[in-house]
Amino acid sequence: MKDIMQRIQIANRLDLVTQQIGFVLWQIQDLEGVSAQYFVLVAKATRGMGETAGNALFDKAKKNTFGTTIRHISEHGLLSSDLERRFTHLLSERNWLVHRSRADSRDAVHSDVSMQKLLMRIDTMANETISLLKEIGSLSSNFVKEYGVTEEYINKKAEELLKQWHSSEKI
Repeated sequence: MKDIMQRIQIANRLDLVTQQIGFVLWQIQDLEGVSAQYFVLVAKATRGMGETAGNALFDKAKKNTFGTTIRHISEHGLLSSDLERRFTHLLSERNWLVHRSRADSRDAVHSDVSMQKLLMRIDTMANETISLLKEIGSLSSNFVKEYGVTEEYINKKAEELLKQWHSSEKI
């Protein structure tokens, strides 16, 4: 009976850890896309180029790795030193998560203490990702406002895009 209970505990820990890892990776993927979009908007797009040409630039930019996108944004001076440091740290954490977390955290499925330590690290990444998404969103919004785009227009377009996404969902 003790063996079964231990297996259930291990399975429950593994379930929780993999859910958290999946969640933070999805968030980071969103940040990767938003960062690529910001780079295109501020450094590559030109006034009057049109949606098709802009989308082509974005499609090309989103094929880059997260590290390449961050490097491009930094090289163009589009981030404060604090934001650049935060992005670089998150990239390092993301790379650890993807490439080394399993080897470094094998004990997480066998120990509540190790699992909590891993989950805290993952939660820190998730919180920083959300914060950086807000920062990039704000920078993008401020940039387009400087070119005369109103807050109302931004909100209207965001709402239209959300409706489009939701209507195209496959259930």
